[in-house]
Amino acid sequence: MNDIIVNKRNFTTFSDSDYNSTAYNDYRPTYSPRLFSKIYDYHASHSSSFSIALDVATGTGLVAKELSNKFQQVYATDISKVMLSSASRSPNIQYLVSAAEDLSQFKDSTLDLMTVGQAVHWFDREKFFNEAWRVLKPSGTLAIWGYLYHVVDGYPTGTKKIKKLMLETLEDYWTPGNPEKFALYNLYRDIVLPDKLFKNIIWERYDFDEKEGKMSNGESLFSKEWSVERMKSYMKTWSGYKNYMTKFQKENQKVEDPINKLFEELKEEEGWNDDQILKVSWTFVLALAEKR
Repeated sequence: MNDIIVNKRNFTTFSDSDYNSTAYNDYRPTYSPRLFSKIYDYHASHSSSFSIALDVATGTGLVAKELSNKFQQVYATDISKVMLSSASRSPNIQYLVSAAEDLSQFKDSTLDLMTVGQAVHWFDREKFFNEAWRVLKPSGTLAIWGYLYHVVDGYPTGTKKIKKLMLETLEDYWTPGNPEKFALYNLYRDIVLPDKLFKNIIWERYDFDEKEGKMSNGESLFSKEWSVERMKSYMKTWSGYKNYMTKFQKENQKVEDPINKLFEELKEEEGWNDDQILKVSWTFVLALAEKR
C-alpha cells in the first residue's frame, strides 16, 4: 500500500493482527458535521490557514476523510497497520504507522490543525502534548474529543443496561493494565491541557443527567438514528468486548456472549426488533486549544 508509511518501531496495540478492522470501519459511527463546524470555526477565529492537518490515532481514517474535504493535505497516523489497511482513501490523505508520542516525521511548526478522536486516554499525555505543541504552527489548533456510553432516547432502562455492560461487566477489559483507562469514564475531567503550551482552551461536555433523562448541555455533538441490529453490531467492535471474549477463549472456557445476552433481554423487555430504528446519542467531550 503505497500511501501507508511505517515509522519503524516496536508497538503494542489492542488493534493486533486478528482485529477485525473491516467491521470497525463498517459499524463505527461517523461524527456529526456539527462537531467539525465547531472545530473549524474555532480554528478560523485565530488562523486563516487550512493547509495541513494531522489526525492522530486515526484508526480506519474516518476523521481524516472529513478533514480531507477542508484541508489541502491531511496526514493520519496510527500504531496499527491493521486498522490503516481499511482506511478511507483520498489523493490528499497520507497514512503513517506511528505512535502519538513520536511525531518525528513532522518538522517543527508545520501543521495548522491536529485532531485526536477517542484516543488521548491511551497516550503518554505529557509527551504527546509536547509533540503537539512542537509540530503545530504558531496559533495552530489542537482538537481532542471522546465519547463513552450511548443513550437510547425514550428507553431509560435499556440505556442503564447498556451503561452497566460497558462500565461494569467489561470494566477490566478496555485497556488492561492501564490505570489511565478511567480518564474517559470522567469525560476527561482529569486531563489538563498545559497552559504553558496552549491558550484559549475550551472544554465542552455532554453528559447524561439520569434524573432529567437528557443531556446536560443540550443535544450531544454525537448522535445517530440506528436500527437495533446496527447498534448491536457497533457494540461488538468495542475493544473491551473483544478482550473479554478473547480471554475466555484462550483459557478454553465457555462464556455467554454478553452483548447477545443483553439484546435478547432488551428485545423481550423493551419490545425491540432487529429493524426497529432508535435515536442514539453518546455522552461526549470536546476540547479545543490554540498553540501559544
